[in-house]
Amino acid sequence: MKVERRGRIAENDTLILQYTQEFKEHTGETFTWEWDKTKFPNGPLSVEIKSPEWNAFDKLERQLANLTAKYEVKGNQRKPRITKADKQSIEQLENDMNEIFYSFFPEDRPKQRKPRKTK
Repeated sequence: MKVERRGRIAENDTLILQYTQEFKEHTGETFTWEWDKTKFPNGPLSVEIKSPEWNAFDKLERQLANLTAKYEVKGNQRKPRITKADKQSIEQLENDMNEIFYSFFPEDRPKQRKPRKTK
């Protein structure tokens, strides 16, 4: 093995191609950037933003996804029937999610249409 005695010390200059960066804001938000230079060299593969205000909404969204995943048709199967209890819990989850969403964005709430009065 040959050891160089002059000049700059040889460094490990291999490129890091896959890594994750995590940023935290003073508001409590967390940003997770995932990089993979082999798949996409110009930017991050995915950016995930987690806000503490939306934790309840995210939890309900995961529950709804788990419930609806049971009733997805896979391949050549028959469509499974939704039980009454699951149907009620899906409706309740959707209503709760709508309430949380419209509490943040009240201007997006759909208008309540009233039936026309007949003379």
